[in-house]
Amino acid sequence: MVDIISYAKVIEHERLLERLGDLRSVATTACREAPDLPASPVLVFTAATLLGDVYRLLSREPGARSLVRLDRRDRPSHRALVALLRDARLALDAFAWNHRDHDDDYGDEWLTFEGIEAFRDARRKVIPAY
Repeated sequence: MVDIISYAKVIEHERLLERLGDLRSVATTACREAPDLPASPVLVFTAATLLGDVYRLLSREPGARSLVRLDRRDRPSHRALVALLRDARLALDAFAWNHRDHDDDYGDEWLTFEGIEAFRDARRKVIPAY
């Protein structure tokens, strides 16, 4: 199912992907060093905040409830934290897939209200009777 979203959600998606990539790198390094030790409070706090932001973006998406929200007081292992961040990445990828212009109907990667309106405005200028 492909749904139309606002461009603000596209921007938020890209911002979250960038933050997630940076945090996954840190968590993966910590996991290599000590996979079964508890993650530091700062790492957990940062991950919990990011996962909360991801959940807010995805809350109305199919399967969003399966995304685990981490409590800032928890102390998961590095291995568990990396798995949570991997799941967040999968959920963000699913979000992008669900809101893509797969058929290239509107000339953009995403199906956004703003993109469709701009496409229609451009068509009106080229084809006045449209």
